[in-house]
Formats: sequence, structure tokens, C-alpha cells
Amino acid sequence: MYLTVNEISKALGIPTETIRYYVREGIITPRKNKENNYWEYSSDDLIKLTDILFYRNVSFTIQDIKAIMTENVPLEGISSMIDRKKNELIDEIQRSVASLHELQDWSEHLQREMARVGEYYIDAMPVSYRRKGKYEEAQHIAHYLEKSFDFDKGDWGDVSVSFTFNVNDPQPKLERYVSFSGSLKLKSTNLSAEVIAEKEDKCLITEVHYSDDPMEMCKGLLDYAKENNIKLTGTVYGRENTNYYVDGRRMSMYCLYAVISKK
Repeated sequence: MYLTVNEISKALGIPTETIRYYVREGIITPRKNKENNYWEYSSDDLIKLTDILFYRNVSFTIQDIKAIMTENVPLEGISSMIDRKKNELIDEIQRSVASLHELQDWSEHLQREMARVGEYYIDAMPVSYRRKGKYEEAQHIAHYLEKSFDFDKGDWGDVSVSFTFNVNDPQPKLERYVSFSGSLKLKSTNLSAEVIAEKEDKCLITEVHYSDDPMEMCKGLLDYAKENNIKLTGTVYGRENTNYYVDGRRMSMYCLYAVISKK
């Protein structure tokens, strides 16, 4: 007895197109009814399909399945395929767990960022490292980075597009540069280049949305300092946190550190 693809689909609960895909791959070979030109599926075809469903359920690829079902793979070979797939899944699980931890850390960090917008507190500015000099607008940032640091794929989470400015300047201007946490290394050809360790023991700190206008960014901070009689040196640092996009333009949250005068 033979069944149509629709009947096989109903019996197994899988789409007809999925069955036809396995036919095109040469894994299932139904016969053609000469009277109506329809493909018909035998009981053996149905059993083969249940095997395919099992293999797919344990994450075997179509190539694996074709090898098992059409290339006379011995039991020892199947055992090796199982071990390989197990190792692949272990690696995938480990990567997924690592990603989950990173996402959890990011989520907590972002929640703190958003909660600190409009909030002000006093603390130390954590140490960060950078090359002497700044990133000029006329210079492509790729060239700036190429001459400065050795980057691996996982390093970008430690990198910040930072800036500094002084509110006491007649026209405060952002001086931008790339800073990093200290885990990155300078390029070997630039080991003699001067490295600046930026840190401050006491700052008035807040979180802001980036603006090209330095005074717009730090207005609330300066107002808070004035209202609470906190004397500032005028130097402000900004370190990039989470970025987002508005109308295609890359925006960022920045942590502002206004250095408190020691006098």
C-alpha cells in the first residue's frame, strides 16, 4: 500500500514541503504512480522519515543524515558522528552560557546607567589608559587605532570613545580619544609611546546622553555643583557606555566625571 505526500504529512505531522525537500536531497525515494503521475510513499519511506526526524532532533545536519542513510556508514562511524556532535553541542552550550553571563552583566549595567541620568554622586574616576594626544576629526579613526593598539575581537567591550574638556574655557571643545581598561596592549612598534593613566580620586559623577555641545551635556551637573557648593576644577571627562541609534545616527550614554577641587 502506498500513500500520497499529503497523507504522509498528516500521519507524521510534518509539512509536505519538508518531505519533498528530503526527496530532492535523495534521502527518500518514493515511486511515481504512472496513472496519475503522483509520487507515492511506501511504509519503508515513512519509517525512513521517522529516522530523519530523530536525526534532526539530535541536531544532525542534512549532510550527516545523507551519509548515514545513503553511504553505508558503519556503526563505528555513527558512533564517531555522535561524539563529534556531542562535542559541538558542548562548545555551543559553553558559548551560550558565556553570552548569557555577558548579557546579564550588560543588562545590569544598562539599568544602572538609565537610573543615574539626572542623579549625582561623588566617587573616584576609575583608571583608564590612552595614548598621548587626541583623535583629530580630519584623521580616520581606523588609522588612529591602527597606530595605537592591538585589538582582538573580544576587546571592544573594554574600549571607550572618550573625551575631555574644560568648562572654564571661553568656548569648551571636546577633545576625543580612545581609552581602554588596561587589558589591551599597545602595538609592539609603539611600546615607547607615552601612555597616560587617567584617574581622579574625587569627582562629581552623573550619566548623560551624548551631545556635541559640551555645556549642554554638563549643565545639570554644573547646576548641582553650584547648588551644593561643590567646587570643581573645571576639567570634565566623559567615558562611553551603551550606544543606541536615532534616525541612523549613533548616539551614546556617557558617564561624566567632573573633577572636584582639592582646595
